[in-house]
Amino acid sequence: MNERIRNILTILAKRPEIKMAELTKELGLTRRQINYAINQFNSELITQKIPSIERNHAGDFNVPLEILQMMSAQQKQTEDLTSVPSDEARAALLAMFLITNTEYVSVDHLSDFLAVGKTTVAEDLKRADQLIQKYYLSLKYDRTKGYQIIGSEHKVLQLLADLVKRYPIFKRDELIERLSIEISKEEVIHLIHNMEQMLHLSYSDESLEYLKTTLPLLLARGIVESKLGAEDFFEGEVKDTPEYRFLNVLIKETEWQLSRGYLEWMTLLFLISNIFEKKTTQEFDSDRRLKELIREMVSNFERQTFTTIEDRENFERRILNHLRPACFRIKYNLSLGVYSLDSLIQDSNHAILSDLMKELIVPTENWLRRAFPNDELELLSYYFGFQLSNQHLIKKQKPRAVVVCTNGVMVSKVIRESLEKLFTELQFLSSFSVRDFYQFEVDYDLVFTTIPLETELPQFIIDPIMTYKEQISLRYRVLNELGINEVDQSVDRLLGIIQKYSDVSSSKELKEELQYFLLQEKQDSPLENTKVLPSLTYYLKPNYITVIDEEITWEDAVVLACKPLVDNQVINDEFIADCLQQIRQPNYAGFFGEKTCIPHTTVEHGVQREGISLLISKKTIDFPNRRGVQIILPLSFLDLTKHLKAINQIADISTNQDFLQKLLTEQETKSIYQLIRQFT
Repeated sequence: MNERIRNILTILAKRPEIKMAELTKELGLTRRQINYAINQFNSELITQKIPSIERNHAGDFNVPLEILQMMSAQQKQTEDLTSVPSDEARAALLAMFLITNTEYVSVDHLSDFLAVGKTTVAEDLKRADQLIQKYYLSLKYDRTKGYQIIGSEHKVLQLLADLVKRYPIFKRDELIERLSIEISKEEVIHLIHNMEQMLHLSYSDESLEYLKTTLPLLLARGIVESKLGAEDFFEGEVKDTPEYRFLNVLIKETEWQLSRGYLEWMTLLFLISNIFEKKTTQEFDSDRRLKELIREMVSNFERQTFTTIEDRENFERRILNHLRPACFRIKYNLSLGVYSLDSLIQDSNHAILSDLMKELIVPTENWLRRAFPNDELELLSYYFGFQLSNQHLIKKQKPRAVVVCTNGVMVSKVIRESLEKLFTELQFLSSFSVRDFYQFEVDYDLVFTTIPLETELPQFIIDPIMTYKEQISLRYRVLNELGINEVDQSVDRLLGIIQKYSDVSSSKELKEELQYFLLQEKQDSPLENTKVLPSLTYYLKPNYITVIDEEITWEDAVVLACKPLVDNQVINDEFIADCLQQIRQPNYAGFFGEKTCIPHTTVEHGVQREGISLLISKKTIDFPNRRGVQIILPLSFLDLTKHLKAINQIADISTNQDFLQKLLTEQETKSIYQLIRQFT
């Protein structure tokens, strides 16, 4: 879809009744140019078996629903990629798209994925070609089919792993989901957790993020290639490791069918991941030689520095936990990347060890037949010295948290984003429905939930929307539960200093104000950020409001509330069907306050464009999980990052009894809209 047809469709989607004369004037194009663009686009639609754009006898344009769905998906892609930082990062994205799409990819596909024009794609392809040539790969171009990466599969996967390491853009969940549509993120996390359990260890926070990101991309390519009968391409030997044996067992419990080569490469991803803690003294035969080299390294260190290392056995075990993945990285030429190194070295007092480590590492280099790169050697120097002198200061691993919300996926993701900003001390891996949580709860350390759960995990019951005071209360409850009270200590120290030099009439109020301040300064409170986000009335139009004064079933009420959105092609019937199904569930809690219901669903269930409609019923409506509902607000959102302010405003309206009474007594939709605009 080129820029011209995209502009034409944007107008037609909003105003299908527009006449050709108006369209030519608005776009600055001739009638012939517009007809040519539409005909060309229709030809492409026919090949994809999608209904084409037609005009009726009155001259109105008919844009089929399938095209609107296509536009919605591309709009989401455009929004997702607006923060790509550089031409280099965009070339990396293009390379990854070619890796995970194993068949030929057209320029149009690349243009849509990157949300740029074909001219920019051409420049990006040159940069991407330079990037992949470093791995002895090449871009093959076919005039009718497009582009494809050609070369050693081992090198392709090496490129995949390095791209994730080097470019922070790949840390974005929504981007990984687009590149690996068929792979369940929850199953990937579960696989990682099972590997930790079987190996009796825990991976570092950064390695967990790396695995969570890289495994779906590997699977996206590997499953397709394995079905085609991929040859054994892996250039190395990892089958003797416990990681390979355990992974071979775990993969058989999934629906993922992988050839031996891809299974070996997946094993390598685990082998190169740094270990935070090993929870057993169990030894593996495959580590025997490396342990001997570490013993020799430590002996030489003691001899040259005239020091004696206490509890040497534990010290050597910790060095093994770091050096083993480093050796696999070096042996298979996988870079350390952007993780860990800069921050660790910057804070380190152990750079003086670097020269000494260059000498101590020589026997290990001879064993590997490869030299340690400078970044790996510097990190080893840091790690060696830190383990030696600061064991009591070793950074704690972040607890792994999950969000469970019965209000639906949209609210669940909004909650997760808010909590991530509120708790930088935690690692939020996912957001679940109740059913999925019970399937995967063993993978997490604590849970934030909108309803009580039957779980042994520490659980914190939360409201979808929290005030500053509620956020602070939650923050201190959680940190105290986990034994993390740095902010508490900061507040107490500040309070002590202030009381020392001034008279404080109310220590309690002052302490609360200091808590507000520190929370806002340190955490960048999500509620503060909502000031720059679109308001409720950005999505709610006057003609989206319906007022009724009659007895009605809850099903009919939801359908009627959604009707303005359907009529304006914001949603389709699938949206309504999915919302009705959700509401019938026993644990559904898509309600704000006592009188408001907020039906909503995900993009793949009928969301076409962004919008909110409103139904006000003079008579109460009994829902399966809530009696007395009088306000229904269907929410259709494509981008979950922009809607927190609108959701906050709905929550404020739903809990403000005086304002609710004004809405319920009004008859005119225009007056209702004006009231809401004034309130928000």
